[in-house]
Amino acid sequence: MVRIYRCGFLFLMVALFSCGTGVAQKSVSLGPQEFEKKIASEGERILLDVRTPGEFGERHLAGALNIDYNGSDFDSRIGNLDKTQSVYVYCLSGGRSAAAAQTLLDIGFTKVYEMQGGISRWIAENHPVEVGNFNPNKGMTLQILKLMIQAAKDSVVLVDFNATWCAPCKKMKAFMPSLIADCGGKLKVIYVDYDGNPQLVSSMKIASVPALILFQNGGETKRYSGFVAQDELKSAISPLLKP
Repeated sequence: MVRIYRCGFLFLMVALFSCGTGVAQKSVSLGPQEFEKKIASEGERILLDVRTPGEFGERHLAGALNIDYNGSDFDSRIGNLDKTQSVYVYCLSGGRSAAAAQTLLDIGFTKVYEMQGGISRWIAENHPVEVGNFNPNKGMTLQILKLMIQAAKDSVVLVDFNATWCAPCKKMKAFMPSLIADCGGKLKVIYVDYDGNPQLVSSMKIASVPALILFQNGGETKRYSGFVAQDELKSAISPLLKP
């Protein structure tokens, strides 16, 4: 009898231990395209932007609710949300949204979706945003520029640093549509306003305009300072184009 009792007790302990150490529930991580489709497929859902109010005011996804993850009232505000609804959460690049997603799960939400790469990747992949005082040609960060270059993985990317007062910049901008056509549409040009992006200009070590930087497969291949003729650019770009 004692032996049977001990075996039964051991079985019960194993069962309790197994239940108590189950795999923790995780949020579902989605790329921007999947994230957008998933949002559209649900009528009632919560779209949560966990960045600061300042970041949210510059640009955000349409219909998003802003609750700052680092705000003192974050826990109390998310605690008032409907836990029966799906929650779609994003931030700038993914760090805060991952932490916020786990907090949502910890307090009882069961359907939590997190956007990979945040709104930086969302913008880089040309998904729509609502804007306040954000101008895509001003206030661009190095992170967003890198994501835009990476997103154009099947194209050669030409980053054009220019200014409204720069005459050579205007001359090159005028022939860019023709150059893109000559490259079979496999050249992507990203224009960056020199005066409006001092931090990016400093990070990229741009001393003056016009300045052009060529990228292939996300890596820099060549830089130009000053006016460059269309034929010269085409000669440099053509060998980089994929057949």
